[in-house]
Amino acid sequence: MPPKLQRTTRTQMMAGPAGREAIPEVSTSLHGLSGVLPRLVEADVDRIGTNPDQPRTVFDEQALRTLAESIERHGLQQPILVRETEEFGQYRLVAGERRLRAHRMLGRSTIPAIITKGRPEEIALIENVQRVDLDAVDLARGLKALIDNYGFSQVEAGAAVGLSDSETSRRLSVLALPSDILAEYQAAPDAVSRSALYELAAVEGEKAQRALWAQAKDGMTVREMRAAKPRTRPNLEPMRVLGTSLNRIGKDIEAMRAVRSAMVSEHHERLRELRRQIDDLLGE
Repeated sequence: MPPKLQRTTRTQMMAGPAGREAIPEVSTSLHGLSGVLPRLVEADVDRIGTNPDQPRTVFDEQALRTLAESIERHGLQQPILVRETEEFGQYRLVAGERRLRAHRMLGRSTIPAIITKGRPEEIALIENVQRVDLDAVDLARGLKALIDNYGFSQVEAGAAVGLSDSETSRRLSVLALPSDILAEYQAAPDAVSRSALYELAAVEGEKAQRALWAQAKDGMTVREMRAAKPRTRPNLEPMRVLGTSLNRIGKDIEAMRAVRSAMVSEHHERLRELRRQIDDLLGE
């Protein structure tokens, strides 16, 4: 018969090196299983450092108070995620800053935490998106951090949070908006919808963006924004024709280069005529 699965949740004192105080820890004993499972600890909140890669920069105080009340009434339903640091007994927060802040708001000295060895920047972004959504700006910055700082492709960054490549491009597009517009949006993210911000990012020209932003703050709907957007999108058909034709000409030239020894005077004259037409097209 396989060993019986047991779990111990009594608080134990983890002896530290000489001269250091012991750190309280919850021991999770999983007999019969591998020893590579994450560890659950009762971490001292004063020993948890902030996560410099935290995707969320805006924390609603009322929402935090509501979370704190829920934790006080029902308990913490999901531990936070932390990583051990080089300093004994100290942790770095990976995910769960709202829960940690709520515990501090309640004056609690410890919080259940899972020690993980995963990539904190990826875990923090995914964990936040899957719970209380980041606002459009923080989400875009989190995706960009994965791409710029950690070598993710755009497809990989989007896949990490369940977005298609086209949707990832749309989310990233807001970062091209003027910084003061982004700051205003983050100061009051409920005043203008996320969809409206994406529509604004698709507008060409800062002047047009600012004009629509002012109207969006006054209550303009997404549908009204789409109707009011300047029709500056170019006709792509001429570009497609030019690209296709140039590619075909290039291939034809390479084909003629391979048989140039067979060229006769009529071929030379025809090429000279084509060159004159090209010069005329270029205005030369």
